[in-house]
Amino acid sequence: MSRRGLGGAGVFRRMVRPMIVGGSIAVVCALLFLAGLFHSLSNRTTDRLFTPRSVDPRIRVVAIDDVSISKIGRWPWDRTVHAKLIRTLAKSGASVIAYDVNFPEAQSEDEDEALANAIEDAGNVVLPVELQIAERNRVIFYDPRHTLSSISEIGAVAGRSGHSNTPPDQDGVVRRIPLAIQDENGNGSMHAFAYEAARLADPALSVSSVPQDAQGRVIVSYPGTPHAIFPTISAADVLQGTADLTSLKGSIVFVGSTAYDLHDAQLVPTSEGVLMPGVELHAALADTLLSRAWLVSMPSWHIALLIIMIGLLFGCIIPFLRIRWSLLMAAIVWIGIVAASFVFFDQGLIMDLVWPTIAIVASYAGVMVERRLAAEHDRQAIRRVFSQYVSPSVVDAILRNPERIHLGGERRTMTVLFADIRDFTTLTEHADAEELVGWLNAFLHRMTRVIFDRRGVLDKYIGDAVMAFWNAPLDEPNHPVLAVEAALDMKHTLERMNAEGVFGGASWSIGIGINTGEMVVGNVGGSSHADYTVIGDSVNLASRLEDLTKMYGATIIISRETAKHLGDAFLLRRLDRVTVKGRTEPVDIVEVIDRATRATSTDRERVRIYEQALDAYYTKQFHETVTACERIVDTDRAAHVLCNRAKTYRDRETPGDWNGTWAYTEKKG
Repeated sequence: MSRRGLGGAGVFRRMVRPMIVGGSIAVVCALLFLAGLFHSLSNRTTDRLFTPRSVDPRIRVVAIDDVSISKIGRWPWDRTVHAKLIRTLAKSGASVIAYDVNFPEAQSEDEDEALANAIEDAGNVVLPVELQIAERNRVIFYDPRHTLSSISEIGAVAGRSGHSNTPPDQDGVVRRIPLAIQDENGNGSMHAFAYEAARLADPALSVSSVPQDAQGRVIVSYPGTPHAIFPTISAADVLQGTADLTSLKGSIVFVGSTAYDLHDAQLVPTSEGVLMPGVELHAALADTLLSRAWLVSMPSWHIALLIIMIGLLFGCIIPFLRIRWSLLMAAIVWIGIVAASFVFFDQGLIMDLVWPTIAIVASYAGVMVERRLAAEHDRQAIRRVFSQYVSPSVVDAILRNPERIHLGGERRTMTVLFADIRDFTTLTEHADAEELVGWLNAFLHRMTRVIFDRRGVLDKYIGDAVMAFWNAPLDEPNHPVLAVEAALDMKHTLERMNAEGVFGGASWSIGIGINTGEMVVGNVGGSSHADYTVIGDSVNLASRLEDLTKMYGATIIISRETAKHLGDAFLLRRLDRVTVKGRTEPVDIVEVIDRATRATSTDRERVRIYEQALDAYYTKQFHETVTACERIVDTDRAAHVLCNRAKTYRDRETPGDWNGTWAYTEKKG
């Protein structure tokens, strides 16, 4: 079974379903975007796109600041002061004087007349009108009965007047200003204060030429942060004649309060926590109009289409990418959208960033979840098939690499283990059949768990024997160590089972053979049933080594090829040099006594004496071999074997090509 074998259902899960999931999520995101969800967040995100730009060089600000109030006197000033300020600005050659101060009540006749005369003589003064505005059916209108404007004597002589309303969005930030507000009675409309000032400077400007939203609002293209946009002169310096007014010739002068205590300031997209004075806000709108620095929102359906395309794109591509590449793709898409939003913004087009970002995250997460569920479905299908005859570790390897499922094989260096119960035939003669099966199942279960704990693969049960291997299909660089660790664990586990009386009071023992070498591993069998197994001469040798354990009275015998990978982690003793059935090459065999940390001094002394005897044996010093072996022969089966063999050679001549090899041509177990 492989992903290719899943047929039409596999194609659907692989291609169509992810697109459906990604597209569906994107459609939901698009609908929520069109419904206005997270609109404030979208606005705040767009605020980050504002960057400093040059402004119309004609615009100047004359600030009624804290310094002016401290020098001229507390607010409100006498109207003769305002009159002087207007005359001074007019005399300096200002082309427009946008005077953002309201005079709704009469003072003395002389003062009112002085201000009116100054405004009339200047002929280019624009005055503000404050309206009480409301919204109905997405139309902003004002109540003409509730307006705050200068008294008629002053207002009538102004060159122009316009509303000074700058209504903030729900989050308190002023982004859009109504360019014209309709009378609720349908008796005309009133233009914005800044628009009237700009139109006085540029008669070609018209309301119809200015891009507006559905409510008649224009997006202010703020060119910088508060107090740092326009050249500013203190009103006190103008009044006291200390300012250089030559720069005001032909300029558009906005006069208004910047003093903190007058509370005429609001948050704007470029505030960075600093309120922008109302006079600068009006000047920013005028600059937007005069510079034609239009900002318009991208049509909603464009954004909705982009969101849907993101979902479909992710659904189409992600299933064919690894996680790291899919994350990179998502990041690239997001960076591309952010970069595009900056480019569009620079061209005057505002593209929402929040919902495309949400669509990226949601679509990516949705498609990845769908992929995970689909993968889990495939995993379970594979697991149901293969867990019947291979170990969980093999199943997991197959699940990670389904392409490994084929009837071929691969040649690789591995370690294989055979473990067999000693004298099992004798045990069967003294036990009830049902009881014996229960004991055998308990034994095989515990041995199998040991193998799995040491990351081995259970090849098969051969009656009362267990076969396992390491380093396939998973790479295990220290596979010889893992195999020997497993063998020792099996030995100690069986000792505990005997102590626990698992076998009805009987004491079971095992022999274990281990070899490391080149083997062929793969699925061996037919198309309807195959076993994941190892074959080769190295496998046969491990089986022969297990046969020899009874001959030498050893629990674990390994080949020299395995031993050379173990380092000092275990107490080993060189056991013999033999040839086994099916092989002509001599094999040096080694006994694993225990882990080095658990070995006793008695164990180490026994190993030293035996290897001393073995070295003497290899050099034909048979008397010395017998002498050494007799020191431990009573408790060591291997020493008994070597001692008897040395006695045999001691009494006869050895061949000239003798190298100490003992030939075993039959199974000894």
